[in-house]
Amino acid sequence: MKSVILAAGRGTRMLDITKDKPKCLIEVSGTTILERQISILLKYKIEKILIVIGYKAENIKKEIKNIEKVEFIINKDYNHTDNIYSLYLTSNLIKGHEFILINGDAVFDEEIINKLVNKSGYDVAPIDSIYYDHEELKIREKNGRALEILPKTASKSISDGSTIGIFKFSSEGSKLLFNEIESCIKREIKNKWFEYAVNNVLKKIYMNILDIHGSKWIEIDTEEDIEKARILFG
Repeated sequence: MKSVILAAGRGTRMLDITKDKPKCLIEVSGTTILERQISILLKYKIEKILIVIGYKAENIKKEIKNIEKVEFIINKDYNHTDNIYSLYLTSNLIKGHEFILINGDAVFDEEIINKLVNKSGYDVAPIDSIYYDHEELKIREKNGRALEILPKTASKSISDGSTIGIFKFSSEGSKLLFNEIESCIKREIKNKWFEYAVNNVLKKIYMNILDIHGSKWIEIDTEEDIEKARILFG
């Protein structure tokens, strides 16, 4: 199994911090977000970790070096694209392979990765069925299958949980996802989140819901989130 970490963005809502370093190099509990992600993935025998970088890419390369299973891919157009394009750049290495997809600002308990690794052959969307705020995308599900990814502003009454910035794709799911992403890029759809493409293939993929409520997780979008993460994982 492989993994892709999307870490090309600038973190524009935290410019006081990210003017000097990319968001994935923010420290939480003595280690950077990215180092923590890599450490967890290696613990669970992920065979290859592709990290898409862009903003202050050289800073990241200096911090993360001499790790055999890590390969960097540069999104040179990070300033004018969103992470659907970053994911597209991994297509020739990931399409058709089972992989775990992680946003570069996600901090999470390692048990979440353990559960996903043990779901070999399945497409899986981890969600928190209880947590709700306007910073996370929502999911609508039925009988354990993801039907639709909803906007962050979707009301609690029509959503069944929040996404956590992590998805897992089987080899077949990977093919279908990248077919859709490649179609999007051909149509110059480069300024969307990758979830836009995921949403478009949910009718073709049986995406299993994995409720991880009770495990610790947070996506770092604001300076307030950094403090929350340090309390949560401190």
